Amino acid sequence: MGIYKKANSNNFMMSKTVNGLTYFKSSGTNLKMEARATFDRWVIELKEQILTGKPVRQEREPINNYTFSELADKYLEFTDGRLKSHSRLKSFIKKLIKTFGNIRLDDFNLILIENMQSEIIKNNLSVAYANRLTAILKRMFTKALDWEMINEEDLKLVRKAKQLKGENKRLRYLSEDEAQRLINNCDNHLKPIVITALNTGMRKGEILHLTWDRVDLKNRIILLDITKNGERREIPINNILYNVLFGIVRSLKTDYVFYNPATLKSYYEIKKSFTTALRKSHIIDFHFHDLRHTFASWLVMGGIDLTTVKDLLGHKDITMTLRYSHLAASHISNAVKVLEKNFTDSLPQEQKQKNEFLESV
Repeated sequence: MGIYKKANSNNFMMSKTVNGLTYFKSSGTNLKMEARATFDRWVIELKEQILTGKPVRQEREPINNYTFSELADKYLEFTDGRLKSHSRLKSFIKKLIKTFGNIRLDDFNLILIENMQSEIIKNNLSVAYANRLTAILKRMFTKALDWEMINEEDLKLVRKAKQLKGENKRLRYLSEDEAQRLINNCDNHLKPIVITALNTGMRKGEILHLTWDRVDLKNRIILLDITKNGERREIPINNILYNVLFGIVRSLKTDYVFYNPATLKSYYEIKKSFTTALRKSHIIDFHFHDLRHTFASWLVMGGIDLTTVKDLLGHKDITMTLRYSHLAASHISNAVKVLEKNFTDSLPQEQKQKNEFLESV
């Protein structure tokens, strides 16, 4: 403790620990002799303030003047291999670097972030895009605090940025008729992949990279250890999926469940064949990921509670699953009917007969 100078700092800093608490203050000079004299005077004043109970003006310990570009490089290096969405993440961070590249992390404030959001909207880009960038920026600053690149106050300023309202949460799912048409029009290699998606809600990447050691046909479970949110997930295999998986001829030369016979590797992309199947089925405005929405929507409309759907989809919290809640309206209204039997005995005979008549209609 005493005087010291950190990289990229002009003036000497002073620090002193009293009664277990460490206090910091700038010396206001870059000359060591002056800083030492200032330190000696400050220590006497500091002890006097503490002894008399006067408030002590506390300063933050300075952090190196890291730029956003430096944080971006470190964050991308950190997420590479940790996040399934790393390649997609790079495109978002590239946009953030273009906007904030040379700005120092301790210079960030709410105005900077809100200006970015406004610029996105002015360029006719979606609210969802602005919100995604804001969320990524907040996650990056959270890690920056862990890596001691910023102080807690810097993080608090960034966290003040709010998500924009008006984001259109897209929810497209197939009717049973559409689903059957789609399956009928799939090529042989695509059909079991689509059926798997409809009956498990698995993401495309999870399906295409599925290996037989993760498939337990005896106990009818698919076990996913590495998922998008990094948590283990068990998915039951129903009769339809069981028959499909049981009918697949396994190759001793590859571990993949769904693979390209020419390369014995997992399919890299199925977009072309999936688009062809959609066109033949006369299904528009539909993406492969919407098969996951279809799985969830069918469950909710079938009366399955949202908590169970959340677990099957592998959502970290139920907030993401609530987008399907409106599909359970009829199920929710039927739920309160279980209370009616508790009041039946207390109703007049005339009312009982009326209720019985209404239920029979």
